[in-house]
Amino acid sequence: MGQILSACEREVTTRDLEEVRAPGFKFDKREAFLRETKKFPCLRRIPELNKLADTIVASWYLEPATISSRKWHRIPLERSIGLAMVNSKTRKLESDIEVVEGRNLSIEGISFSHHSPIYSREVAVTFDLKKSVKEFLVVRLAWSRFSENQTFQSGGKFLYQTKLKVG
Repeated sequence: MGQILSACEREVTTRDLEEVRAPGFKFDKREAFLRETKKFPCLRRIPELNKLADTIVASWYLEPATISSRKWHRIPLERSIGLAMVNSKTRKLESDIEVVEGRNLSIEGISFSHHSPIYSREVAVTFDLKKSVKEFLVVRLAWSRFSENQTFQSGGKFLYQTKLKVG
């Protein structure tokens, strides 16, 4: 027990983690990040997600791992993003782009705050607000709630990526 306590009193380094790993075990987070973002390559341009792929991250959840469906960490997304309604059959935008505030982001999904209710299960989000050709990630919303600060908060999982020219 004394060894465990003395090890926790100092900062944990990458070398410490190498010593804990089993011989012959190799895990490359960058390789995993590239593999997991193959369907959504526009996520590779987001600096916060790249930092997540290049650093060691630990988290503690209240729910057991068997209940949690998260494979990747969420990171704060403190920037404006574009949101539009999308027709799930035609895969075309059905509304103008509304600027909303990002909340959290992972390789698998996103959450954001918005001022009016969303009546569609599928929406498109973009990080390319200033470009005329925008890459959109279509999201299947899993939840939505009205928050204390009088805004709506919604989130869901990415389904596919598409590129559209918006006027």
